[in-house]
Amino acid sequence: MNKFLIGLFASAGLLLASQAQSATVDFEDLLADGDLAALASPYAGLNWAEDWYYGDTAVEGYDNGAHSGTSFVTNGYGVDNLTVSSATAFNFHGAWFAAPNTNGAVANWISITAYNATGDVIGSTGNVAISQSYRWVTANFTNVARLSIARDDGWFVMDDFTVQSAVPEPSSFLMLGAGLAVLALASLRRLPG
Repeated sequence: MNKFLIGLFASAGLLLASQAQSATVDFEDLLADGDLAALASPYAGLNWAEDWYYGDTAVEGYDNGAHSGTSFVTNGYGVDNLTVSSATAFNFHGAWFAAPNTNGAVANWISITAYNATGDVIGSTGNVAISQSYRWVTANFTNVARLSIARDDGWFVMDDFTVQSAVPEPSSFLMLGAGLAVLALASLRRLPG
């Protein structure tokens, strides 16, 4: 029975240690329209390149701009590739994208490409069609240093950008250590002598 409990606690510790922190960036805590890099850089632990602009649903033509809440980000005029980067590797699950209700030119597709710390491509969504209704674009890229988001032409909006840290939190390392200590004690009890 004791061996069963020791194994159970050790397994639980290892399982908890392997889980990383997941977060959805919804842009709701930003309060002023404008260039995201100038408003808050880094924001949510990530570096947002110039030409990412924060907006809310009160902006004319962007009443559909937010997937949740009232806030979103959009691309700058004439910019084909926008980037999001970090000095610490992260995992990117995906985000919600749409074309705004504006009368101007709107994007028909977006494409997300992920790069590692050495600049190698580690994944791409390819061209994903978007419309004025929000669409979840799944990526599931791991150990990302930089994302590049491209579009055909015109405006798009993005919300609920979902990332996960690639390195477990310090508390996870403590749980891992505790699990390993329990395994070591169990092994010592089996030694003759």
